[in-house]
Amino acid sequence: MISLKHVALTALLASAGSASVIPPRIGTPATEEGTFSAVQVRNTKHVKSGPLALAKAYRKFKVPLPEELQAAVANNTGSVKRATGSATTTPTEYDSEYLTPVSIGTPAQVLNLDFDTGSSDLWVFSSETPSRDINGQTIYNPSKSSTSSKLAGATWEIVYGDQSSSSGDVYKDKVTVGGLTVTNQAVETAQRVSDEFTQDSDNDGLLGLAFSSLNTVSPTQQKTFFDNAKSSLTSPLFTADLKHNARKCQNLSS
Repeated sequence: MISLKHVALTALLASAGSASVIPPRIGTPATEEGTFSAVQVRNTKHVKSGPLALAKAYRKFKVPLPEELQAAVANNTGSVKRATGSATTTPTEYDSEYLTPVSIGTPAQVLNLDFDTGSSDLWVFSSETPSRDINGQTIYNPSKSSTSSKLAGATWEIVYGDQSSSSGDVYKDKVTVGGLTVTNQAVETAQRVSDEFTQDSDNDGLLGLAFSSLNTVSPTQQKTFFDNAKSSLTSPLFTADLKHNARKCQNLSS
């Protein structure tokens, strides 16, 4: 998939009620009114793997994996599991370095989301996700948010370019990114996720930044976080400044 997916953006975003997991002064609004920034830091849990990176590229472009590569991937994921003492993950160099903490609900539930410029759904691991599909991810529980409401009859299903997929139902809730809040944002709660997402234990979901016309919610498409937020920004744009091992910013209206 075309994305900052698995370019995971690890930004520690400020929001009320989430200070316990966010260092002071990280992700605070920029000084200029109508402009907000989220600061990213490197994911220190990231494990580099040549075979896994190559296999990811093969799968993305739907090219069958040679037997030798399949064997290398099997050996590599096994060694990753033993080294970390956790369930098998599929880390890839260069495009899984950063995740962005996003606050959802009241009080805030902070999830690390993958910002994706190739899709338009904001979906998360949730209390509705089967336990067998959860592998250390933080989940969103709408029943614990005083500002959540279920969008009756709404469902969603998305398949990405690498054939990873997820689906479920939809809630409306308060969402905050880098000090910028949307009070009635569609939050798509996963009832099913593919193995690729289960294996990615640091990633709690995706926040799509593409055109809202690509949103998969039916029967009525929902706007992206950015489309809902842009009227409160000085300029309707976002930027990302990512550098290896460096703390940098993702800006909304920069």
